Amino acid sequence: MEAIEELNELSDSIRQASAVLADEEVDDDNNSNKSSSSSSSKRPSTFLNVIALGNVGSGKSAILNSVIGHPVLPTGGNGATRAPISIDLSRDSALSGQSITLLIDNKTQEVSASALRHSLQNRLSQGMSRDEIYLKLRTSTAPPLKLIDLPGSDQRIMDDALISKYVQHSDAILLVVVPATMAPEISSYRALRIAKEYDAEGTRTVGVISKMDQAEGDAKALAAVQALLLNQGPPKTSDIPWVAVIGQSVSISSAPSASAASESSLETAWLAEIETLKKLLTGAPQEKLGRIALVDTLAGQMRNRMRLRLPNILSGLQGKSQMVQDELVKLGEQLVGSTEGTKALALQLCREFEEKFLQHIMGGEGSGWKVVASFEGNFPNRIKQLPLDKHFDINNVKRIVLEADGYQPYLYHQRKV
Repeated sequence: MEAIEELNELSDSIRQASAVLADEEVDDDNNSNKSSSSSSSKRPSTFLNVIALGNVGSGKSAILNSVIGHPVLPTGGNGATRAPISIDLSRDSALSGQSITLLIDNKTQEVSASALRHSLQNRLSQGMSRDEIYLKLRTSTAPPLKLIDLPGSDQRIMDDALISKYVQHSDAILLVVVPATMAPEISSYRALRIAKEYDAEGTRTVGVISKMDQAEGDAKALAAVQALLLNQGPPKTSDIPWVAVIGQSVSISSAPSASAASESSLETAWLAEIETLKKLLTGAPQEKLGRIALVDTLAGQMRNRMRLRLPNILSGLQGKSQMVQDELVKLGEQLVGSTEGTKALALQLCREFEEKFLQHIMGGEGSGWKVVASFEGNFPNRIKQLPLDKHFDINNVKRIVLEADGYQPYLYHQRKV
């Protein structure tokens, strides 16, 4: 779909920019997964992180499943997410629409969405845990994002330490998921308070009003949702982009599993969701309805965050450049302390002198004309004034040779004996 494609292109651009800033190789699509893992191990970029926040049963996992394109995360109203789940996504266009590849220790294994979901359910059934469950998946539809599904914000395990561990990253998108029936009490919603604590200006927060179908007939809830979508809600919500979606009935779990028609079936379901929302929210703008709007909003917030952070990134690069220059000066001073360093510095000075000398000679700058005049006039004249004829006269040469040949101390010593 067009929305997913746009998010995928944006994600690829951010990944490549992060690799360039980290001074790493930017590989082609075939090696992009290797490059991504290498990049994340050295300097992970949080621009592509999406962290879901919300109470138990708010529908966080179902919404993340929509972004993945496969129902791999367990869902349910009784708190299916009992531990942090991190899913690192990468895209492989060679895979079929329903194929999912699990990457473990540099090895790939093809799995089904239901098998992954049941495996996660078995692990989560052991009880609440602070230990993260990490999955690295490759599909043909998902954009290269890192999705993090946290336990319900109203659960005891979600203390300040666990929240800060994930939410404090300065560029991660905070996905605040609020059930439509709780929209009238949005001001006291803990997930929103967490987002405002770490993102006071709302530059990396996206609000999602979930389960709109459960609010049908609830005039108070529908009015509160309308106000949020029109940026007319409580003051702490006005600077956050909001999107409304309905429940699990139109999520990807209801889409047919046939690989040939999976993408078109999913798109049809998402379009049907928009039509249902139009009937529930007659005055809401269409660009804020449905999962297509959610994907567009995620891409928009990432793009805006990049624009906002770009001046800081450039300033940081300039600061690092000055640090490198200062370090080179220090290294140069230390280098001169050794014999090799002295030779290197002397050769460098000689080259600089030669370049400057030739520049003055050829261009006549400074007193270069005096040097030329010395070699063309004074120097040959002084050579001519030397008494070379006297010194190289044949009689003088014979005298010097005879005097030198006659001085034979060893012969003199023998005669004396």
